[in-house]
Amino acid sequence: MHNSENKPKPSIVNLPELISNVEVHMHTIDEDSKHPNQMMHSIAIIGAPGTAKTHTAQYTFREMWAKRNGCKTEEVGLIIARCAGRDAVEFIGMGVPQKEAELERFKNQITTRNSVPDLIIEIETARTLGHPSTNGKPAKCVLVILDEYLQGDSAVQKSGSSLVDRHENTLGGFDAGPDVMVVITGNRSNDKSGASKMLSMNTDRCASYELEGYTPTSIGNYADYLKTKMVNPLLIHYVESHVDTAPWDNVMESDRSHMTFRSFYRAARTIETFFTLKSTVVLTEAITKAVTAIIGEAGANSVKGFLEQSAAGVPTREEIMADPANCSMPAEMGGQAAAGNIAMLAVTDSSTAEKALEYISRMKTDLQVQLMAQVLTMSAKGGYIMSSDRASKFIGKHSSLLKLLKTFQ
Repeated sequence: MHNSENKPKPSIVNLPELISNVEVHMHTIDEDSKHPNQMMHSIAIIGAPGTAKTHTAQYTFREMWAKRNGCKTEEVGLIIARCAGRDAVEFIGMGVPQKEAELERFKNQITTRNSVPDLIIEIETARTLGHPSTNGKPAKCVLVILDEYLQGDSAVQKSGSSLVDRHENTLGGFDAGPDVMVVITGNRSNDKSGASKMLSMNTDRCASYELEGYTPTSIGNYADYLKTKMVNPLLIHYVESHVDTAPWDNVMESDRSHMTFRSFYRAARTIETFFTLKSTVVLTEAITKAVTAIIGEAGANSVKGFLEQSAAGVPTREEIMADPANCSMPAEMGGQAAAGNIAMLAVTDSSTAEKALEYISRMKTDLQVQLMAQVLTMSAKGGYIMSSDRASKFIGKHSSLLKLLKTFQ
């Protein structure tokens, strides 16, 4: 007997390493499979809650799987099967009694046949008829995410083992068909999220990775992600300037909110709404309680203190709009981000948008790009005409933003 502590553990990787390795797995083919181009391994991503496991599978892996199969991302059928709180019969189907019609020895006797599992039906429907993820059109290939797999009970893990095994490629005895990629996501057993260890029968059937927690590398990648989502630059600067001190939760505790990548993003959107409605970047006690409900007390107090410090000495919106070319400019990045937010909050028409751009153009380069993009997005949403040379030059220099801006028009 082997001690459970001696069992092989998942390789701990950062996100770029995971993505790079998954690309290799996508191109490693099981030559003995009856389906051409069948991946040899399914992929298991284990890690702390809120560390972008499902998001990475849902978006990054889907794009990669599309490239691997020579199709567009929207032609990949995306099926997310949540395993927590589910019964095994939902995955393998149930035994349905019926009379035997062919075997003479058992003719007219009651026998049992398994029904086709719902997941197999969804995969085949996506492939042949169409799926919401493919805009109702037949999918060229399929990505199945067994989400919260380790939060499912052992019977669910057992029932899904033949689908996790890419060579078998079956569920409840029914073939899943060609061009299927399977990704498992789950928490670690010490995350107190109801997760258990992966059964050995599954660890032997997949390439298992543990996504590293809140390290400088992962936090830096997260900050880059926030930029792509057009999160408020002041809140992005909080993440970048608190790499070693922000109270990220590596291990969850019960009965309280936690600061994770997922929850911080949602808190950031709440804070942005507060900025807009109240025309201030300093959190009130009331809104701090709302943020606490999302990311916990330590996280909320950390963000609140940062915003108060950043806003100290920042000019008012009236001062910025009166003379954007000469109005005082904070020296520190946090102060500039706060001042840029004040300028953005003053945008109500083409004239105030132009003035905001003029003020922001005096800031540090990286912050300029983030803030100008936000102002131009606001202008596109509001239908404000931006005719200045500054706006035209910025759009010309950062043409990649044009696609984003068009989505708001």
